[in-house]
Parts: sequence; structure tokens; C-alpha cells
Amino acid sequence: MGVENKISTRADEMKQNEEMRTNDVIRALNHYTRSRRGRVLLIVSVCLLTAYFLTPLFLNKMAEGLIREDRLAKADAIVALAGDYRSNREKRAAELWRQGWADNVVVSGMTYPWGFHTGEAARRYVMSLGVPGEKIFMISETLNTRAEARALDDLMRERGWNSAIVVTSAFHSRRAMYTIERAAPGRSFYSSPVPTGSPEWTPRAWWSRREDVYVTLRELTSWANTLMGGWQ
Repeated sequence: MGVENKISTRADEMKQNEEMRTNDVIRALNHYTRSRRGRVLLIVSVCLLTAYFLTPLFLNKMAEGLIREDRLAKADAIVALAGDYRSNREKRAAELWRQGWADNVVVSGMTYPWGFHTGEAARRYVMSLGVPGEKIFMISETLNTRAEARALDDLMRERGWNSAIVVTSAFHSRRAMYTIERAAPGRSFYSSPVPTGSPEWTPRAWWSRREDVYVTLRELTSWANTLMGGWQ
């Protein structure tokens, strides 16, 4: 019995000591929060923690907002916009053509000073993927998205087309569609961008990869330029 009483007494003492320490902490916190400096520091700490956890969500949503992907419908043409050195846009356009979404494919490009024409290279690449040459059309001297939109509108008017599926990189898709639809009102356009993911641009956690940081910030800048009526 003596041993049991000692153990019980010791446990009670430990419990009391723990309660005292807890009460001391609570009193210290209460005193701290009652002071003006304590309240300010507490508010700042909460704001910093909130920003720490919410900023990645905001940045992800901002990047995802650059993407527009529509439900596809049968169209007159599939348009691969220029500017993809990996040629994934042309590859995607040929894939959609093989699936029967349109009878024609449009490629885009411009001439470099040494005589190389990116549109001709794109045309040959699409032909190598199985699209007949007579089904491929080219818009030339497309320095930027706005020039492409105007050239596409001219081609569609010339060919009597009223609808097109637009293929571009995912980060470029919403701005491209905004520009094209403004240049060619009254026509139907559907966005089918190149899928995201390595080696293409990836919106999730884009700030953690140097190339994706460059692409995302450049596209946001281009959006601002487009909305202000700039050259892109």
C-alpha cells in the first residue's frame, strides 16, 4: 500500500505541475494578446500564414486561367498556330484531322532573312503525319497572334469556311481565341490546345520551374499588351 500511495502521489504531483505550466502559458498568451503590440504581431502572423498557404492556390488558378479548352464540334478547318519549336501544335492538328474533326488543316509561319519559311516547314511536317498536301493551307508572314488572326479571317472568307478548331499551346489558348474571335466575328471557333505537362508548359507550381516562369510571365505581359491594343 505504501508503494501504491507513493506512485499515486507522484502522479498527482506531475498532473498538478502540468496544469500549472499550461495555466502559465495561457496567462502569458492572454497578457500578450491584451497588449497592443501583441495584437498587431498576432494579426501579422495570421496574415503571413494565410498568405503562405493561399498564394500557391492563387498562382495555380491564375495560370490555369490562361487555358481555354472547348468541347469540339465538326469544323471546316483545323488551324495550327505558329510559334511552337517542338511542332506539337502541328502534331495535335494532324491528330485531330485523322480523327475526322475537319477536312482541312491550316499551318502558319513567316519568312526569316536567310530564306527559311517556318510555314513551309510546318506544311511538310503535317504531310509527313499523313495529311494530304491538297488538304493543307498556309497563312504567311504571321509575325504575331493578331497578324495570324487577320490572315486566318482572310483565308476563311476566301475559302467560304465558317468554323475552325484552333490548336496552340495551352498557355496561349485563351489569348489566341480572344484575338481570333475579335478579328473574325460571326464565325465559330473551338479551342483544342496542346495538352499540358512536360516537356510542355505546366500550370501547376509553375513558379518552381525556370522555363515555366518565363512562359507564364511572358504570357501575362502579352495579355496586358493585347488588352491595351498593343502589337501582339
